[in-house]
Amino acid sequence: MRPFGEHMAKVLVVFGSKSDESVFNVITEQLGKLAVPFEARVCSAHRTPDDLLELLKQDFEIVITGAGLAAHLPGVIASKIIRPIIGVPVDSNFEGLDSLLSIMQMPPGIPVMAVGVGNGKEAASYAALMLKEYKAVYLKGDEASKPFKKAIEILKEFGVPYEVNAEFEANQLTIKFVGLDEPAEDRDDLILYVPVVGPEEDKALAALNILKNSRKGLWLGLNRGENAALAAVKILNLNGGYGEKLRNFRKTQADKVRKDDKEVRGRGKKK
Repeated sequence: MRPFGEHMAKVLVVFGSKSDESVFNVITEQLGKLAVPFEARVCSAHRTPDDLLELLKQDFEIVITGAGLAAHLPGVIASKIIRPIIGVPVDSNFEGLDSLLSIMQMPPGIPVMAVGVGNGKEAASYAALMLKEYKAVYLKGDEASKPFKKAIEILKEFGVPYEVNAEFEANQLTIKFVGLDEPAEDRDDLILYVPVVGPEEDKALAALNILKNSRKGLWLGLNRGENAALAAVKILNLNGGYGEKLRNFRKTQADKVRKDDKEVRGRGKKK
């Protein structure tokens, strides 16, 4: 990890509009209280995409980013960098549910860790926790579930030390798999939550429960164990060791899409 100078930001705080000021002011205030150097910016994924690409070239360790409505900004940023990203949904037309799901429900391999709607203070506090040093990942939940197994596969692929269902202790980096009615624990530790829903369960009900239960913790998408594991790897990489593997993983994902494109390309052309 590159050392940071006295005035160099460790956290980039970027929101899509100045109308989100009530949320990002809370974030910057909390980062200040925690003595975490930051830079705050307004940049739109839709209106100023070129400016956003330039911004992401700067030195920083973690991004806290958010928006309302479709909330594309966190996902666009996640597609460009391999640093940890905390997404903050802003209350919008559906009490922030649309923004929360847009941030959480990222495709496999491109994780964004979401806090609850408007939880700027939580986002800043979790960013500060990420700057601590972690050596391993602790997983809690049903080992037989598919999301749990996917998380283990990713951790093994990256060579990350992990423990399964060990006794919980403070200052751990934990991935916890939870059911529909299980809220986050009321504790100030770095816990990544993965809501797990079976094939017969009501997915719409799951969305409403997540809106209610995500008042604490960092949340990944429904059944997205692999994204939780990748988010954990990115946090561990703040102290180095996994950067090359993360870049290679991202390249493999891109190559697969290009391969699929090559197979599909030309289907509409006349022979």
